[in-house]
Amino acid sequence: MIFLTQVNKRQFKSRIVQILGKCEDIDNPEKYYENLEKLSSKLRAEEDFLFLKGVFETLGSTDRLLIINALRLKDRCSCELEALLGKSQPAISRDLRKLEDIHLICGWKKGKFIHYSLVRPTFNQMKQFFDQWYVSLANWFEDLHLQ
Repeated sequence: MIFLTQVNKRQFKSRIVQILGKCEDIDNPEKYYENLEKLSSKLRAEEDFLFLKGVFETLGSTDRLLIINALRLKDRCSCELEALLGKSQPAISRDLRKLEDIHLICGWKKGKFIHYSLVRPTFNQMKQFFDQWYVSLANWFEDLHLQ
């Protein structure tokens, strides 16, 4: 992550305000920029945003996506996941822990092995968020009146 110094922030703001000033629909670019900063803070602090950010960061791995994809069919023991991923148990334990930490999966001991399954309430929460988000979309390309 790149952190901007105060000087860089002022330069960045100045450049963006200058660009915004060239937009047809913006009368006061300085005020518009300030409103965008407030909106950015508000959007970043939303509970659903923070939840999905964690989910997407966790699912940003092919191995973790493969684990989720395999578990959607049935619960699996750790040895099955080792075979599916072609990796040793220690190598996949970190991925399993990350998935458990955000409650996408849950593991339990069954015999000598740990079995894993998806956590329905977490997936329901994701579905609910996407359903609400989809309904709230107001900016569809097909609805634009391009000249």
